[in-house]
Amino acid sequence: MSTQQTQRPQKQKLDPTDNQLHVSSKKSAKEFIFIAKIFLKKFNSVELHALGEATKISVRVAEILQRQGLITISKINSFTTDIDGRKRVKLVIILQLTQGGKVRIDQELQA
Repeated sequence: MSTQQTQRPQKQKLDPTDNQLHVSSKKSAKEFIFIAKIFLKKFNSVELHALGEATKISVRVAEILQRQGLITISKINSFTTDIDGRKRVKLVIILQLTQGGKVRIDQELQA
């Protein structure tokens, strides 16, 4: 076996292009907290978008980040949308990075 086959593939850095983080129920809240910190570092404001069961995860993410003093929740919108002929609940939570949160996230995510 060659050394190339035994090495793990290199991890790709997350570089978001906009401040919308689409939350799904396929990942845990802990994973989305980490991802949200990357978005906050780049944009200072993040919109968590979630449908259906993922709304619980997005609320948990926002609550934990606020308890840690990293963000303030500036707006919460919920509405019903029609997707593939089915009515689904969509939740949008807008998070704003605090000054102290910016310093802590920069320290945490030093690369």
